[in-house]
Amino acid sequence: MNLELDGKKVVVTGGSSGIGAAIVKTFLEEGAHVYFCGRDQTKIDTLLGELEEYSHLHAKQLDVTHAEDFKAWVEDIGQVDVFVPNVSALSSDWEQSVNIDLLASVRNIECVIPAMTGSNSAVTFIGSTSASVSESKGNAYGAMKAAVTHYVQSLSKAHAGTIRFNIIAPASTLFAGGGWDKFRIAAPERFAEKVDTLPMKRLATPQEIADSVVFVSSMRASYISGEVIHVDGGEGNSITL
Repeated sequence: MNLELDGKKVVVTGGSSGIGAAIVKTFLEEGAHVYFCGRDQTKIDTLLGELEEYSHLHAKQLDVTHAEDFKAWVEDIGQVDVFVPNVSALSSDWEQSVNIDLLASVRNIECVIPAMTGSNSAVTFIGSTSASVSESKGNAYGAMKAAVTHYVQSLSKAHAGTIRFNIIAPASTLFAGGGWDKFRIAAPERFAEKVDTLPMKRLATPQEIADSVVFVSSMRASYISGEVIHVDGGEGNSITL
């Protein structure tokens, strides 16, 4: 299936590892020109090395909570066709979560909207199933994801017909160096118990999340807007920590 992304300008925050890196790679495979940022230059350099065959890849070491730096980066890019906000404190700390998950996401989206001058533009926010499921250790994280989800859905109505806004909400996702990978190493028995509770008896891969993001961001999904799409392997409300 041709997703009609060839030559499109795609901006991805938090794109240097994990789900973000998979999103970057998948857009590149579809012919898009990808601009991604991350805070860790070492991770950025590693991903650039892995993707050196792609000439339309651009990276920036950047903390998205620094609004002026982010604005300058977007201005340098120019017109943006697709924006994927993918940053999170992944923390139960309220102040961190408010500043990174909520305020930075809102400010970044508001900064990019004026650069989306085409009628086929899309913003695909990386949310979480935690936005709709109460968790004993995830109150701040889930609450912030829920707040941005509501905001993004409101934007879908305000910009209907010009910019599509959607949310991809992953459940538990396993990748090297990620939270679940650290848990797997530190507490293998508890990790195995977690996996056993899942309908598919495994966690998601970053690629499975990325495939959903890229499709929903493409014109093949041109009538999908304002949606929360759960990529959870049927996990639904059975999430436990």
